[in-house]
Amino acid sequence: MSRAVAVCHGPFGRVSIYDLDRPMVVHAHREAHLIFFLEGSQGLVTVNDQTVRVDPFMGVAVNPWEPHNFQPEQPGSFGLFLVVYLKPEWLAKQTMSAPGSLVFPSSELVVTRELEAWRDQAIDMLLSRHSELNLAPVLMALALASSEPIESHLASSLLHLTSESALDRRVLRARRLLEQYPSHEGALVRVAREAGLSRAHFFKLFREQVGVTPTIFANTVRLDAALDRIVLSNDPVTSISHSLGFSGQSVFTRFFTAHMGMAPRDYRRVLRTVGLPQSQASHV
Repeated sequence: MSRAVAVCHGPFGRVSIYDLDRPMVVHAHREAHLIFFLEGSQGLVTVNDQTVRVDPFMGVAVNPWEPHNFQPEQPGSFGLFLVVYLKPEWLAKQTMSAPGSLVFPSSELVVTRELEAWRDQAIDMLLSRHSELNLAPVLMALALASSEPIESHLASSLLHLTSESALDRRVLRARRLLEQYPSHEGALVRVAREAGLSRAHFFKLFREQVGVTPTIFANTVRLDAALDRIVLSNDPVTSISHSLGFSGQSVFTRFFTAHMGMAPRDYRRVLRTVGLPQSQASHV
């Protein structure tokens, strides 16, 4: 079964080393996403219908909200990967630019000597026993070496497309409901009904305006809420499962594993944080 080898959360987002032997469902992240192969069985990542083989020479870059999935090249065989998730607002703060001003021009990411050096430094830090991990400069260097700045007028245009003011009021209402109530599974259907639209029509409108299907958006919100509870609280997994509206812990564990590759207890077992509030009691 897939497992987490090292996990660190911080203001930058999160960075992990995963040993993966199972596929994940199609999903998306709010963060910019980088994947590097380390050893073992190589992997296949599909981003917007383009499949990239993750190997010693090629990594994967995924822009925020781009749907993607992962599967091992040899089913059932373990592969070790460095997986990075960087918050757009953190990247913008580091570069003194608008969120979204750095983009990955292609999901195919050639592993240059520069990228290899920063990747290896991140791995060394994650696997070290030091209590203080100064990961931020290393992760910023990885992001800059993987991305390209876009022109200011294009950045403004892209920001306009994703801003709340640009969304249909019915889509905006549905999105806000999902953001506020991650466990409210009926939000989209209810808003569609109140708007006088069929479920199919409303879901199409949502995907056109938000960029992902309502299901992927809802799952992303729910997963983020779960990660926040796992990282920032000492709540047991059973409590987290109940608060997020899952019918049982086993259902929550299947959901988490399908999106993250490993069970929530395994993720929490190796978790470290940098610059985040610490819970006062041990995890259960």
